[in-house]
Amino acid sequence: MRGLTKVTEGAQRNWVQVFKKSPYTYGYLVNARLDILGYWHFVSLKEPYFKKAKLGLLLDSEIKASSIYALNKKGLYTVYIIETMLLPKYRDTNAIMMLDNSFFDRIYDFARSGIYFTEVLANAFTADGKRRDINRGMQIVAKNTSRGDIYHMDFTDFLLKNATERTDLINAYSKYLKRKTTKSRN
Repeated sequence: MRGLTKVTEGAQRNWVQVFKKSPYTYGYLVNARLDILGYWHFVSLKEPYFKKAKLGLLLDSEIKASSIYALNKKGLYTVYIIETMLLPKYRDTNAIMMLDNSFFDRIYDFARSGIYFTEVLANAFTADGKRRDINRGMQIVAKNTSRGDIYHMDFTDFLLKNATERTDLINAYSKYLKRKTTKSRN
């Protein structure tokens, strides 16, 4: 991505550790030759880092294995979308839908394991990224100190806006919310 520096992006060794700690929070779209056409990557930031990101103060270089959750225990977490990328020639095709479906497949897998998400943040650098987050229903909450705009949304609202065809996922979250509401009443 044009304009990224080591200060804003971070060192490769740190990203290797992030991927090792959280191996199920990224996905790739490839063609028959295994060329990467697009990908998505998110992490669940620990609370101080999520708050910092929401204020626009977090640099991606600060995302390290120590600042994220492994997502291997049941519970409630947040989503910080690091990047969603699709090569320009595939942006007006069904490829974006395929990329989104793979993301929601992963969210469903987490829900089946008792891992649910409460909020979603994204730092959009490009005009396409900003349009995408707005189309997702996300609201700008801050300017990033380095570059980009920070978009935010309640995760349940994010699903209701962007995953309406995914009745499996919507049902999993509905059941979870019903159990949560029943427990809080008792």
